[in-house]
Amino acid sequence: MITFRETLDGLDRLSELLRSAPDVESAVGQALSGLSDLRSMLDSPRVRQAKSPEELKEYIERVVLPQLAGVHDALEIGTTDRIKKLRTAGDQVERMVLRLRMLVDGSVDGLLG
Repeated sequence: MITFRETLDGLDRLSELLRSAPDVESAVGQALSGLSDLRSMLDSPRVRQAKSPEELKEYIERVVLPQLAGVHDALEIGTTDRIKKLRTAGDQVERMVLRLRMLVDGSVDGLLG
């Protein structure tokens, strides 16, 4: 049996889970900005005018790799838990839609409580 209270409670939980979406958007935006910075670093005159492979290697190890690691870590930290919440929200929506369809179609007698 599905009650209107259960439906409202489910929608409240769903709303709470979906509040993580802007955080994911922000984390992805920051990662894109970091990748843009990384692109600039790799396209800099310092890279193009490197006098030796050793000089280029040193620049990559000292500047580029830490930037790339920072982008990776920020993206992982900023999205992992929030993406789990969004998946949970998707699962909850599917369950609620199924139950409400059954109610609307009248496919289950006594579903409405």
